[in-house]
This record gives sequence, C-alpha cells and structure tokens, in this order.
Amino acid sequence: MTVLLQRIDLDGDASSLRQAQDSASLAEARSAQRDIIKKLDKVALGRMYQASYKAVIRLQLFFTGRTHELILDFSEKAQALILKKAGKEQVLDGTSGYSVQTEMLKMWGDLFKEWQDELQAVRGEAASIPFGVLAVMHERLVMPTLNESHPQILQMSQIEEARSVGGVFERQLQMLLDIAAEHLYGDGMNLSARIWKWDRESRDGINQVLMDGIANQRSAWDIAKNLEQYLGANEDCPRWTSTRLYGRTKIQIAAGDTTGLVSRPCDGRGVSYNALRLARTEIQKVHALATDRIMAAQPWVEKEKCNLSAAHPETDICDDVVQGGEKGEGVYEVGTIEYPLHPNCLCYKTAVLMDEKDFTSDLNSWLRGTSTWPEMDSYAELIGGDVSQSILPNAVNLAVWLFGEDLSKWVSGN
Repeated sequence: MTVLLQRIDLDGDASSLRQAQDSASLAEARSAQRDIIKKLDKVALGRMYQASYKAVIRLQLFFTGRTHELILDFSEKAQALILKKAGKEQVLDGTSGYSVQTEMLKMWGDLFKEWQDELQAVRGEAASIPFGVLAVMHERLVMPTLNESHPQILQMSQIEEARSVGGVFERQLQMLLDIAAEHLYGDGMNLSARIWKWDRESRDGINQVLMDGIANQRSAWDIAKNLEQYLGANEDCPRWTSTRLYGRTKIQIAAGDTTGLVSRPCDGRGVSYNALRLARTEIQKVHALATDRIMAAQPWVEKEKCNLSAAHPETDICDDVVQGGEKGEGVYEVGTIEYPLHPNCLCYKTAVLMDEKDFTSDLNSWLRGTSTWPEMDSYAELIGGDVSQSILPNAVNLAVWLFGEDLSKWVSGN
C-alpha cells in the first residue's frame, strides 16, 4: 500500500491519492471487521445469549466511565471558573455570581448535548447486539443445511459492510429504538421526558449550590467543593472501568466469566448517579426489547429462561421471576417476561433451543416443500426473503462489545 501511495504522490494526482487512501481505509476496515467477527468462533452456540449479555455489560461499563469523564471535566472547569471569578478576595458577590452562573450553565448545556448524543449512540449499539446473536445462529444452524460446501462458521469472503447493523435490519433496528424511547416507566415518563428531567434537576441543583454559597458568604473554594460533591463524579471510575473492559482474557470472556465485571463501585452520587441510573435503564430496555424480538423471530428458539445478574444486590421481583415458570427454573414461553423489571435492573434472558437434529430435519422438510412452517416463513421475510444469504456482517456489534479495545472510536464512528 505504501509503494502505491508513493507512486500516486509522485504523479501529482491528488484526486487519485484521495481515492487510493479511501480504498485502503475501506479495505482496512473490512479486514478489521472480519478479524473481530472471527473471534466469535470461541463462543459456543448455546452461550450466544450469555455473550450478548456480556457485550451489553461491557457497553454499560464503557458508558459508566464515559459519563464520569464528562462530568469530571465539567466539574474541573466549573471549579476553575468559580475561583477565577472570585478574584483575589476569593468571594463571589451578586455580580460575579451572576457571571459564574451564566457561563456555567452554558458549559452545562455543552456537556448535556455531548452526553445525550453519546447516550443515543450507545442505545443504538445495545439494540444492535442481539442481531449479532441472530447472525451467528443463522450462520451455524441454517447455512450448513442449505449449503454442504459451507462446513463451518466464519467463512468471511462475502463480508462487505464495514460497520454496524444495517441493510435488511435497518428498519427493524430503528423501530426498536423508537418503541424503547416511548416506553413509559412507573413515573409515567418516556426517554425524552426522563432526559429533560435529569437536565432540569441538574441545572437547578447547580444554581442552588451557587446561590446558597453566595447567600451564606462562603468562600469560593467552599462553593467549588460543594459543587464537586453535588456533581458526584468519581475520578477513579474511568480507570476502574477501563480495567474491567480491557483487563480480562479472551478465555474469560468466551467462557462467560463475569467476576467483577458487573459490580458497581463507581455509580457516584447526585448528578452522576442519576445520569447512570437513567442511562443503565434505557440501555437495558432497548437491549432487552431487541432480544425479545430476536428470540420471537427465531424458529429454533423454544423457550426463554430468565437469569439473575451477577450484580443482583438484594431479593426483589427478579428473584420471583427466576424462581417461577416451568418447574420453578425461570423458563417461560417466549415473550412472557419483559426486562428490565425495575430501574438499574441488569438481569437477562437466555434461549432454550431446539435439538439441532430436529431443527435440521424440520428445515430440510420446509426447504423441500414437504411440510409447512409458518415461523420459518416469517423468519425468511425478516432477513430479506433469502435464507441462503449470509447475514454474518450483522454480528460485528456483538463482536466489538465482547472483544473490542478501541471502543470510543467505534461509538464515535471514527
């Protein structure tokens, strides 16, 4: 590639250079996509839904650290602003206090927009992850039956897409995001109302800290420290989340080991805690909704099984669900239980699959037209009408959140 670019540069053809660079970048992106999806071969078919859960927990951890980073940055800038405006006397009066308030709320507006944009991006990632489960199961269960020359998963030569779930699933993905955004919780608010409430309460709280400090003639330093406590961000949290995201071996990930992964020592307080509570619930909601739709669409899924999160802190409705159902084992008809069951809920579902031999026999009969299978008809329609096509590129989000390392660039699209 280097020799090619040097030759084009010597020719002085800037347009050709840009085209070659774009082509090289696309080739590199496709190669990276193939490499990351191939790692899914380490995950057993029966553990694909557990893998989806691990992926969304890593997504939660990533956004936990990112939320603390954003609020910590705001906190540092806000403290510096207070101390600067207080002058040599280090006291805020009405004039300097108003100046601080005006500038600080503008800074908060910038933070809020950035945080909200990133929340929407990770919601999209959370919704996309279960489609990866569908893609892998299609590749392992359906494709071998359709094409005997396709002996194993991860024959990657046909993969063209460089990023994210799209194509035949783009409409379904957007529909899931829209439905989740309009879901009403016990407080009667949907996503936009909950975000607005967090923004408004945070602004009011910041104003209150400033006004109380000025009214009680506190020093600028005390006001700054009180604001830091109100914001509640933990400076150790980004490092902690980074360790959990990147310090685990591929064997641990593939085996479903969650030791330490979902513990939550850096939820923070005040503004930080409320942001994370909102984000965690919304991310889990859209992931759970996508999981439900994917399970219901797969003819080889017979039942759903409810599982407690490894971070489950105390007995609640989740325990009742896990101990209910068939034989008290948390097994239900697909679509019976709707997660999350409460705010901050991290519990999840796995699938009870058909016997592979039975599925292969039924699929062959359906392909030959000797028996009807309405569920398989609906599944074929879901993936675009052709069950012989590979949809494996749609596993990229699942693979990235299980095995990826440069997650911030993935979320930002860079």
